[in-house]
Amino acid sequence: MPKSRGKPKSIEAHMESSNIEEPEESVGTPVPQEEEPMRDEAVPEPEPAPSAESVQSEDWWNATASAPDWDQPAAEHAPAEVIPRKELGMADVYFCGHTSLFPLSRALRAVANERLTGLLRAFWEQEPIELLARDGEIVLVTTRDPALYCPEVPDVLTDVDVVVVERAREQQRENGSPFFLTLAREEAIGLDAATQLMRQYGQNLFSQLWTAPRVRIMFEKNADLLSDVADVPGDPNVRDWAMETLRLVQNADQPASFDPTSIPAYTKDGFERVQRLKLTADEAQFASQFNGARSVQQIAKNLRLDLKSAQQLLFRFLALEIVECWPGSTAAKPERQTFFQRLRRSRQRDR
Repeated sequence: MPKSRGKPKSIEAHMESSNIEEPEESVGTPVPQEEEPMRDEAVPEPEPAPSAESVQSEDWWNATASAPDWDQPAAEHAPAEVIPRKELGMADVYFCGHTSLFPLSRALRAVANERLTGLLRAFWEQEPIELLARDGEIVLVTTRDPALYCPEVPDVLTDVDVVVVERAREQQRENGSPFFLTLAREEAIGLDAATQLMRQYGQNLFSQLWTAPRVRIMFEKNADLLSDVADVPGDPNVRDWAMETLRLVQNADQPASFDPTSIPAYTKDGFERVQRLKLTADEAQFASQFNGARSVQQIAKNLRLDLKSAQQLLFRFLALEIVECWPGSTAAKPERQTFFQRLRRSRQRDR
């Protein structure tokens, strides 16, 4: 994947060429209520039985679920399914669904906009990935598979005893606590260094979900999960955090859906949200070309980009639901004339 040139900066400087009017800000994310349905974006359902290993209560990571919060307002659009009152032993599930209907970007926006505290679990073909949030801020991302989390021990840990590192990785395998945090608790490394490593490897881990074919996500509201990470700072800017993970995507190819003749256009609130992002120079120039008429092929030509680079840039904006692509065939075409219209036009030319 080609690296973006330049430091991230605001997009206002590159928006002069765009003729898209700024839409109104969209309504916030859905909030569940007792006996009230959720939005059709998330398919509510109780805690999944197949992943018992992931949802079992172990050590600090899976504490006892708290009481439900049902006094929130209901969403506008609601499917037939509802989330029943939480029974004893069940998790306080705030939302859940498949990414085919409830994209990752929408789940992250829900965490940030609703200032949620708890655990976002992503179930996919490998060990589940867990994102811990506090008051809408992302604290860390982890998994119970140390090899998936960090395949090779980083060079910064070369001075740490191998036995200590392996013991910390084994603890992560048992309870999901990042082994960098365990090393910091044992004073093998500093907390600041551990925080930087957790952010780096957590973003790398989460970036794999963007291209996963089918992911099931579930957010459990549980403040008790934060008891062991009270001293770990959270990342307050979820928008930029998500964009940073998208820049780490190694393979953004979409052979089944990518069409160079397709026309990217801003979504309802996409134009407003893109202006809040810290974009690189390449991303800002690419976003300034969205006017609802230019195809991806034309944008790549205007910016002198190859189609692969244009596709990778487009993937980030699509994943964040900033733009959506329309088929090139939907572009305005000259109206076909009837026989009499052509005959009348021919006579006018002959005069």
